[in-house]
Amino acid sequence: MNRLKRFFVLLPLMLAVFAAQAQTEGAAGDASKSTMTFADRLFGVLNFGVDTKCNDVTPAMFNAKIGYRFIPRVYAFVHAGGLFGFYGEDHGQRYTKSQNLGGGLGYTFWKSKDGTDRLELRGTVASSYGNVDWKHVLYDVGVAYRLGRSVKMDVGMGFQHISSRTAGIGTYNGFYITLGFGY
Repeated sequence: MNRLKRFFVLLPLMLAVFAAQAQTEGAAGDASKSTMTFADRLFGVLNFGVDTKCNDVTPAMFNAKIGYRFIPRVYAFVHAGGLFGFYGEDHGQRYTKSQNLGGGLGYTFWKSKDGTDRLELRGTVASSYGNVDWKHVLYDVGVAYRLGRSVKMDVGMGFQHISSRTAGIGTYNGFYITLGFGY
């Protein structure tokens, strides 16, 4: 198993350690604080992202993440989206498209006192499904800044490894930026 795949396998274990620490911190807090309602525990975001160019392909993505906060700092989510690979002039085809389905974990590193700002770490694993141009498995780790009360703006950046299973399309490694909105 190469180093990058080993990292993405170990990522959920690292997030579990953060979850245990956050749960301990939450139990030691003031008992008079109100608990989170079901609606407060829901997590959702729609975003668009663009990646750096690698192997003559520039990926662009549109995805949705819907999840649930088990404790105030940790959440799990379902990831669904589309991935487009735009090619340069030398390639015979201009773009490829595929649909992804997967899941991930998130951890809130910092939250403002009034709850309007958050800094979060997210890890995602997704795979293409159906009859697609680009068959692949996507591994993603990123940091997101969320701003807002009811509707939140989501700005993020991170690293993606896309293990291609389509002949003629190489494995992709690159950085990305995203912009989205959620609750």
